[in-house]
Amino acid sequence: MYRDVKLTADNTKVININKKAKKYQAQKPDNYKNQYNTCIKLLKIGPQSIENISNKTGLLPYQVRNIIEELKQDKYNIYSNNNDSYELSYHTVPGGVKRLNPDYWKGDWIRFGLIGDTHLCSKFERLDVLNCLYDIFADEGIPIVLHAGNMVDGECNLNKFEVHTVGLTAQVDYLLKEYPQRDGILTKFITADEHEGWYAKRERINMGEYIEMKAKLAGRDDLEYIGHIEADIRFKGIESGESWIRIMHPGGGTAYAFSYTPQKIVESFQGGDKPRILILGHFHKLEWCYPREVHSYQIGCTQDQTGWMRKKKIQAMLGGMILEFKLAKDGTINRVRHETITFFDKKFYIGKKKYWVE
Repeated sequence: MYRDVKLTADNTKVININKKAKKYQAQKPDNYKNQYNTCIKLLKIGPQSIENISNKTGLLPYQVRNIIEELKQDKYNIYSNNNDSYELSYHTVPGGVKRLNPDYWKGDWIRFGLIGDTHLCSKFERLDVLNCLYDIFADEGIPIVLHAGNMVDGECNLNKFEVHTVGLTAQVDYLLKEYPQRDGILTKFITADEHEGWYAKRERINMGEYIEMKAKLAGRDDLEYIGHIEADIRFKGIESGESWIRIMHPGGGTAYAFSYTPQKIVESFQGGDKPRILILGHFHKLEWCYPREVHSYQIGCTQDQTGWMRKKKIQAMLGGMILEFKLAKDGTINRVRHETITFFDKKFYIGKKKYWVE
């Protein structure tokens, strides 16, 4: 039985082993090819220790190690279990492991409140939920709230019996009177192709700019229009690069699975146009998914289920979110987390005084 020589702090032993290995490599015996092939056969069977291969082949331990090194040079997939045993793997062995620098994932958190589909002027509006969300945002020190569209309910044949305020100017005036205003919070909003978009199509007016203009005339500087249907918000790294989040109010109906539509939307993005974070209104759902490495959020609503929604079998998920992420020096968004704030249908709170402010 042959025993391997242990490497110690004694440099002499190391040098002697290296000399033997070099000598063996320079002067290969006549049966070297057979020894080489025998080692391959043994390594294919399963994990083999140096001692086991030495016993079965008659090779000295350093000779076995030398053949294993040559197999690596010949691009065989040698897998080693902490150098205690070796085998030929079916899978390609990855290269050397490099340790990631955790500093890349450090930095300050960037925070947003997320809200959408408030549908003010609807008989099913939930001003109590909307105000509570803004109270939470203010208490949490959230500086910016992103609104994903449908601030007002608008008017068309689908909802004309479900609104309590009629007319473009009347609905915008109601919005400016009732929409929450909190110190230190700026609301950036987009407009949609329906609801407030119905006014835009009939009156040929930019509803987003109109709402912002009316807000400023009313002394409100907390409402900022950023785009129709969608808008990108970009973040540049300290050293280089950038990432962006996209807020959208897409069209279409609710799919059979909540995550289906966000997945299809992300799949449709052209090359180089994919955001790091996607925020979706329209569907009145609260949900997160991660298609194509895009954090995709459906951010809920502040409107109870309408008669039209019930007829279409569409559930309304009341609530909003708080989104937080970190931006690396190269502009990559590399840490993301969210908090979901949930509420229930108005009937849930009837007769329960603990839920109401006296």
